[in-house]
Amino acid sequence: MWRCCLMKENMLIMKIRDNYKYFGGMSLAYGFIFTFCLYKNISGVTFPLCVGITILFAILFMKKINYRIMKHSVPYIVGMMLLGISSAYTTSFFMHFFNTAGILLLFMVFMIHQFYNDYVWNFTAYLKRMGILTGTILQSVPYLYWHGGWFFSKNKNLRKNNTLIAVVIGFISALAVLCMTLPLLLSSDLIFSKLFGRLLSHINFAALFWVSVTFIIGITLPYAFFTALCRYNLNSSEEGSGSGSMGIPEGGYLPGEGSRRMRDLDPVIGITCTSIVSLIYLTYCAIQIMYLFMGMQIGLPENVTYAEYARRGFWELLFVSVINFIMILLCMYLFRENIILKVILSIICGCTFVMILSSGYRMMMYVREYYLTFLRILVLWFLIVLALILSGMVVSLYKKRFPLFHYIVVVVGVMYIGFSFSRPDVIVAKYDIAHWENMSGNDLYYLMYGMSSIDAAPEIAKIDLDDDEWDSVMYHYFLNIAEDNEGIYFRKANYSRIRAKIAADRYLEEHKGDKFYQ
Repeated sequence: MWRCCLMKENMLIMKIRDNYKYFGGMSLAYGFIFTFCLYKNISGVTFPLCVGITILFAILFMKKINYRIMKHSVPYIVGMMLLGISSAYTTSFFMHFFNTAGILLLFMVFMIHQFYNDYVWNFTAYLKRMGILTGTILQSVPYLYWHGGWFFSKNKNLRKNNTLIAVVIGFISALAVLCMTLPLLLSSDLIFSKLFGRLLSHINFAALFWVSVTFIIGITLPYAFFTALCRYNLNSSEEGSGSGSMGIPEGGYLPGEGSRRMRDLDPVIGITCTSIVSLIYLTYCAIQIMYLFMGMQIGLPENVTYAEYARRGFWELLFVSVINFIMILLCMYLFRENIILKVILSIICGCTFVMILSSGYRMMMYVREYYLTFLRILVLWFLIVLALILSGMVVSLYKKRFPLFHYIVVVVGVMYIGFSFSRPDVIVAKYDIAHWENMSGNDLYYLMYGMSSIDAAPEIAKIDLDDDEWDSVMYHYFLNIAEDNEGIYFRKANYSRIRAKIAADRYLEEHKGDKFYQ
């Protein structure tokens, strides 16, 4: 019986894959409908419409794989529709939330009831199976794309238009990347924003991004759900299914050959995507070189100084650098080796280096104005690490056997060990105290209580204040250190704690005769 179930599930997965044109097309259509109905709308009349179309999609799916709708499933369908209609009758967020939860629960039970003999399951067993199915759905998310890759690679007619398809996919991928990076670049630099602002002023990137996310969910989730139903034998107490519990698509990529197969993707996709992105990056980097590093002030917006211009946009550039890092890694992993793609990725790496330098420069300008904190040191450290990792990625582009993973582990490990021994709080205190004449009492408060350690206590003790209020604050700071670290013995011995205790005792001793502390 168990072997029969496995064989049946194997066949179902193969049937879904072999009929990818039908199932993939339905998922694509559902994605458009899902986006139209539900984007920023869970209470309109389109909500029950989406529920009805979801049920119709499920019926068509089951009909294609020769499953019939059982009479006992009708109450689930009616219940889902009634909950969907009720959401259009109220503006209560509470009701919308639980209506949606109820619909999802009923739909899951409905499909389980269609595929499996759930009459013999008790309550605990049902909950267990639902948990298993949920996990399998998450595992099945890549199936739409795995099966799509298999379909396009096997279809001779489609292979004739492979280049055109690859260009279209690359163009769409570039738009997705730019939806994330371009708003950050526009926000990070006033000149770049001035150059492209008018052109892009009518584009709502946030809305475009979330519409895209909604659409991707809409096309991916149904395919993953129905594939999961066919993969997992819920009637069995054992984990496993026709394609195994590892989430490998039937007829797809086997363990051990995944990396080889993934690198078989057409590099034209990567070339198209990265070419578009690199053109935007090159323009941005040219502006950074001219206006930021060379100090050109011609063309700055009115009432904006060079210092204000330079301090702006650090965080945005940091996020863009991280996105570029991920994009380069994906291109290296997904696409076949291609010299043009390597050159373009090298250009993006070069642009990312410029962005990292720009981020570091802007942060240093910010530090000069607002002084040093632990977070700012951490960010500067992270930029150095990112630059080193990026250097390794450039090498790996042209040297196949370069151990990139081990290189990253070594870089991160060595840099972190160095960072941990540097005692950043001490560095912060030394820098800020060296510029004490321009700082306020609030900055002193940060040094004493805003950091997570007492490492900086010996440096704070060197500050000579002429303010009774803040003298009192400092006195109690060192008093607390002295009391908390009284009687340090071998087991609690710590270098910074001992130094802080010595500094506290010395400070209290030096000031015990002062009239203020009597």
